[in-house]
Formats: sequence, C-alpha cells, structure tokens
Amino acid sequence: MKKGFTLLELLIVVVIIGVLALIAAPTLLNATDQAKEGTVKANISAAASSITSRFALNTNDTATEIATAVADALNADNTNPIDDANAAFSTAGTAAGSVVLTGDNNTDTITIIGYDKNQAALLTKVVAAPADN
Repeated sequence: MKKGFTLLELLIVVVIIGVLALIAAPTLLNATDQAKEGTVKANISAAASSITSRFALNTNDTATEIATAVADALNADNTNPIDDANAAFSTAGTAAGSVVLTGDNNTDTITIIGYDKNQAALLTKVVAAPADN
C-alpha cells in the first residue's frame, strides 16, 4: 500500500484554499473600513459631549469660539483614523476621516459632521446651547 497524497489531491486542496482566500479577502478589507468609520462616529460623539459641557460652563463664549476650542482640545489626544496627514477635528474642510465643527453664532448651535474615506458626510449632529431661564 502507498502512503501519501497524489498530486491531484494536493492540487484540489490548493484550489479550495485559493477560493476561500478570494472569498475572505474583500470581507476583511470591508471590516477595516467599517472600523475606521466607527472611529469617526466615536469622534463625533466625543465632540458632541465636549461641546455640551463647554456650552454649560462657558456662557460668555460664542458657538464659533467653543467649536474652535473643542477641536483644538480633542486634536491633542486623537488622530485621524483614515488619513494621518489631516487632523481628526477641524472647523473647516471635508478631509477624509475628519470631524468638522461649525459654530453658528446667530442660532447658538454647533454642527458636527464626520466624513468617510470618500469625503462624503457620514453622520451629522447639531448641538444647541442650553436655553437661558
């Protein structure tokens, strides 16, 4: 009796592994993009939380001043998950992976927009200053 595998059996195993790799590769690449977009969404939530706190504590600051202060403070500890060349937080632009904070002094609101890898708006939040009583 012979021991071992024939060349045909080994070739079939290699083909099966190749097909499985072709199926798995796009799924893994998609998971990476989803994780990066998840980080952008988390950055949006962090910005909204910081803005809410600053609105409550800094009654004399304008929405534009608060947006700038929050972007600067959050950039100290965060990096852009999609494009390392750009900041994670800014007050202008549409860079991939960035979160843009735009203050509107007339309505006392700050609009937060996060951008995906194609520079399309991923998620938008609007945070308003608390009403004066």
